[in-house]
Amino acid sequence: MNPDRLAELEEERTFLLASIRDIEREHAVGDVDEHDFQTLRDGYVARAAAVLREIDDGRSSLVQRPQRPMWRRALVPAATLLVAAALGLAVRSYAGQRLPGQTITGGQPQDKVTQLLAQARAALNTDPVSAATAYQQALKIEPGNVEARTYSAWLVVLNGQQLKNQSQIAQGVELLKSAAALDATYADPHCLLAVATGTFLATPDVVTAKLEGTTCLADNPPADMVPTIQSMLDSLG
Repeated sequence: MNPDRLAELEEERTFLLASIRDIEREHAVGDVDEHDFQTLRDGYVARAAAVLREIDDGRSSLVQRPQRPMWRRALVPAATLLVAAALGLAVRSYAGQRLPGQTITGGQPQDKVTQLLAQARAALNTDPVSAATAYQQALKIEPGNVEARTYSAWLVVLNGQQLKNQSQIAQGVELLKSAAALDATYADPHCLLAVATGTFLATPDVVTAKLEGTTCLADNPPADMVPTIQSMLDSLG
């Protein structure tokens, strides 16, 4: 593929990802009705998926990568699962990189919400039930708190994975999508959606996983999450 064409596609990808975030935000605040939202979002997602495939094909034609040894190819599925497991273990530090006195959007929260979020972060790795309870209590006070919405949804996904309950995983995925619509600048729900749809679903949703993973990386996630998400994207091909 011509490098100029590849650059055009990458610009279109950026535009489409931004458009998806914009329409999700407008839908979340009631500026777009459900029918228009579904129609517009489905169109953007379909086009973005096509652009992502074309970009992948274009990059492959520009640089012929050497064939990986068989043992490396055999390890890819296992590595993907390990990445997902590592995310489940690492979310406490990931969620807690913002100062305890800050909301996700940068304002000053109520003292009780601050306390509950701190409790949830501290318990996220060791006591998920307590973490979920603290997040739900925070949401009763501040229903639009995107951190609480994101990580309570992620706990639903992880619990569904542990129980091998695909319905619960799907429920968590929908909750993560709702959280992603609350703040277009917040990478966390997109990163977690990429992992959930690309790894935890019985039939991986590769298109959504690639789209959300790319959005995650474009939204400036914490630096230590970049190689994790990039590795997962690479494993999806």
